[in-house]
Amino acid sequence: MQTYGIVLFYSTREAMKAEALLKEKAQLNVRIIPTPETIHASCGFSLKYQLADEAQLVELLHQADIKREGIYTATRYGLKTQYQLREEL
Repeated sequence: MQTYGIVLFYSTREAMKAEALLKEKAQLNVRIIPTPETIHASCGFSLKYQLADEAQLVELLHQADIKREGIYTATRYGLKTQYQLREEL
């Protein structure tokens, strides 16, 4: 089983801006991924991150005024992944 977080954004520009900020400023292990089909989002890209980094990630996005559409927890069991909404804005 693998568990990780996914942040959804309103635009591709915001997703790319968030990735650059989090990698360069905080050196967090994040990467842009296609938004999973089972999650509705305005943007086709999301940011995958380690759950242990969530508090720092949310604070940095807030400080940089990067708008997010929602935060999900993804739990992967073999080939199947389940998504649970944690925060919707």
